[in-house]
Amino acid sequence: MDEKELIQKAPNDREAFGEIVNIYYKEVFSYIYKRTFNKEDAKDLTQETFLRALKYLRSYRGKSPFIFWLLRIATNVINDHYRKEINENTFLKTKKNIYYSEQDNPEDQIDYKFIHKCMSKLSLGEQAVITLIFFEHKNIKEAAFIIGRTVNAAKGLYYRALKDLKKEMEKM
Repeated sequence: MDEKELIQKAPNDREAFGEIVNIYYKEVFSYIYKRTFNKEDAKDLTQETFLRALKYLRSYRGKSPFIFWLLRIATNVINDHYRKEINENTFLKTKKNIYYSEQDNPEDQIDYKFIHKCMSKLSLGEQAVITLIFFEHKNIKEAAFIIGRTVNAAKGLYYRALKDLKKEMEKM
């Protein structure tokens, strides 16, 4: 069964929706994890993303790739999560453990905890655009669609995000 058939059957067919989850789970989880840097939160938010996707699946019109539609939902789920954390005064928890990527060359290692800590001080939109472009390797047009902005607005947000991220990194 192709993607289009799965999407049409999924609202009423658990197996079809399960296949959609199997196909896209890894990419959605990866995106959410790179925004939250917390595996448990990422699992919960990925589940919430797919629940919302099922709820609104009939609204998908096929004008963009399905994965973009899912990542847009994921972006909204993440933003809702952070808004809730801000309201509960638990946002920007400090964690002292430093983890590095598992690359062979120590000079190429990236301190993801440091980057995430700096990114957490940016606006949710800035966090989303940086994650999509740098970590998910989306182009500006794809990122714009996923975050629900025009290409020009996404470009402006992207350049502002880079500038703000640089400032945050210099502070630490």
